[in-house]
Amino acid sequence: MGPIEADIPETQRSIKLNTPQASSMADQSIPSDDQLPQKYTPNFTYFQGFWCPSQLVPNITAFQNHFQALDDDIVLASKPKTCTAWLKALAFSILNRHRCPLSNSPLASPNPHDLVPYFEMTLYNNGCHPDFADVSSPRLFATHLPYHALAESIKNSKARIVCVTRNPLDVIVSMWHFATSRPERAHWPLDECFEQFCIGDRVGTFLGPCS
Repeated sequence: MGPIEADIPETQRSIKLNTPQASSMADQSIPSDDQLPQKYTPNFTYFQGFWCPSQLVPNITAFQNHFQALDDDIVLASKPKTCTAWLKALAFSILNRHRCPLSNSPLASPNPHDLVPYFEMTLYNNGCHPDFADVSSPRLFATHLPYHALAESIKNSKARIVCVTRNPLDVIVSMWHFATSRPERAHWPLDECFEQFCIGDRVGTFLGPCS
């Protein structure tokens, strides 16, 4: 059986990422907390009231400053490890059920994360300025950012925000397995992951759903 040549909708294939020679994005003032131990600071930043990977701060700032929402946009909001891929696949299938029959679905090949891009990790990554001019509506996006960190254009529009939640115990276990698959966290104790999650530590609860 040969590869499926899917007709991927414009929303997923027409976003042009324009990377300027010199990024004009300036980091906003980043909050800090001198009470936190040094171990909290190397890879994560406490930014606008939540922990996030430090490399995402300029991406988030660019998204907040430049994204212009449309009233029929759909934003999938979730906390990491809460079945985001499942929600993306479901939403994509519903929106494109008339254009992409199951026998020729793009979901048969690409990862759902490739079909429904994140604002902060994909679209505005590394100084990119996405061009949405050729993207058909309704546009489908995803984010792990909390509600207050979304672009004002989203909050001031009629765009729909779809949230997914998951049993916190399942989130902790999934997060622990994901984290310990990396060499630097291979020996991270599950009980420590649990404690960090419960107290709102950077590793346990970085980013988050629209709340």
